[in-house]
Amino acid sequence: MRGQHRSIGQVLDLLKGEFADISISKIRFLESQGLIDPERNQSGYRKFTEADVNRLRWILEQQRDHFLPLKVIKERIDQQDFDGTAGFGGPDGDGGPDDKDRAASKASGAKKPNPLDTGEVSVSLTVDELAAATGLSQANIMELQKFGLIEPISDGALAHYGTEAVIVAKVTAGFLAHGLEPRHLRAYKSAAEREAGLLEQRIMPLVMQRTAQSRKQSLDVLAELINLGSDLRLSLLRGALANHTKSR
Repeated sequence: MRGQHRSIGQVLDLLKGEFADISISKIRFLESQGLIDPERNQSGYRKFTEADVNRLRWILEQQRDHFLPLKVIKERIDQQDFDGTAGFGGPDGDGGPDDKDRAASKASGAKKPNPLDTGEVSVSLTVDELAAATGLSQANIMELQKFGLIEPISDGALAHYGTEAVIVAKVTAGFLAHGLEPRHLRAYKSAAEREAGLLEQRIMPLVMQRTAQSRKQSLDVLAELINLGSDLRLSLLRGALANHTKSR
């Protein structure tokens, strides 16, 4: 369909087989965040070219397969001057930025990314906007809130949701695709709270010094401990599932 244009409904029909959570609201949200920029006809309706569709498909893949935040996706689009033909490399090992970063990291012994930096821009979304951005229903979001996985920010008027709520909701969408519901994810919250308590004990002496240097040191220690915990957790999980993965 090169040289022709699709409406937003036609784009939805084209991609919904690949992306279960895609919706017209989500496409509009991605446009509002500057990730896609379809043309408009004289009546104001969107006109998607093949390049627009390829770009949208790549964005959705990064969200679904790699859980990349929108800020990082936008930076990669801007840096690579996305041309809409075949996307560009990434975490799949196809020669993209992630592969170059990994190679450089191995060569230089670079530290892991700071786990305290989400890479997301600061956001404040209503429940409707959160649903559109993540593909979840409002009922799903209320369940996440019910089980304490996300918390709304109340300013005395309409409740809003911040960056961490967006990340949790995106990850939850992936779990839902495999039949795991918000109530099943409480175990992750409980484990995170126990781990947070352990790490707080370690950094509290630094926090209590209340100096700029001790503040920086506490954040550095916290980031290193989180990365160590992540490695340990993954190794233990592989061991626990070894009977199924045949890794022994």
